[in-house]
Amino acid sequence: MASITINTNLASLTAQRNLSKSTTGMNTAMERLTTGFRINSGKDDAAGAAVSNLMEAQISAYDVAESNTTMGLTLLDTAEGVLDIVGDYIQRIRDLTEQAANGTYGTSSMNAIRTEVEQRMLEIDRLCSVVDFNGIQLLDGTSTAAQGGGLNLQVGNNAGSANIINLDASIFKSAKCSALLITANEHCSKQKATWYDRSGYDATEKTTALKNRIARSSETVDGVTYNYTNAKQITAPAGSITAICDAVYTDDRTAREFLYFLDDAIENISARSALIGAYMNRVESAVDAISVQKENIVSANSSIKDADVAEESSNYIKYQILQQSSATLLSTANQQPQIALNLL
Repeated sequence: MASITINTNLASLTAQRNLSKSTTGMNTAMERLTTGFRINSGKDDAAGAAVSNLMEAQISAYDVAESNTTMGLTLLDTAEGVLDIVGDYIQRIRDLTEQAANGTYGTSSMNAIRTEVEQRMLEIDRLCSVVDFNGIQLLDGTSTAAQGGGLNLQVGNNAGSANIINLDASIFKSAKCSALLITANEHCSKQKATWYDRSGYDATEKTTALKNRIARSSETVDGVTYNYTNAKQITAPAGSITAICDAVYTDDRTAREFLYFLDDAIENISARSALIGAYMNRVESAVDAISVQKENIVSANSSIKDADVAEESSNYIKYQILQQSSATLLSTANQQPQIALNLL
């Protein structure tokens, strides 16, 4: 049998508890609807919040890896563009040299050919000196990428070789004329050729542009004897453009000999371009893989953290109704002790 009391209003306490509960539920639903997240703090779902935080760290890392990979593609594209220009210039120089090797050109014509070749060589050197990417010299051979173990692209979230694509150092070696025609020229290396100054000798004592058999004091080529006894090695750097042009564009014989070197230079450029193309395909695949991995983690994180708007909308309406009804009943419960006054 229920009793009538003044000090303790159990009905009011019950109404207050339910009002507080419905208010809390309505506030939680409102928070989730306004943020879009089911988990807004650790108290909402401690385990889910921990997992979601780790996933969000991975998502952020994938964003950085994707940016790194895209920058790598841009770097390769920049290097390839300049190498294409260098290749075109070398091919033009070869065409001119093949003309000079014909033997039908006089001194003025040879000088004209020499002038164009020299200017194109100078432009090759200028391009290789100025092209850079974020301060990295790409084609002058001075970067750490060219002198060391190449350039590493961080295409994954973690440490270790599995998360790196190494761009070979050969891509970044010097593409200047001195490197293509002397230092990195296979024909030059195979024959151990040395450039010599052709000035100061008469027609019978001119040295060939490339002295292939250095140990000899002279040699006979096509019935012409070349005396090396008094030949002096050039004082300019071995790969200087002026020295090369002075040595080559003197007669058809030296020009014809130079074609071997130009062919090696063209092969060098072609090999680099092919390698860059292969790397670009690989890096693009890495970008696609990163995008897929990131998408999967975003989807998994969404299933853990994101709020179901339809469900939370229903909860909000439910708790709103419960709150209103609890408030009405609380008002009624607070009036119940007044019944005791009728007994006095």
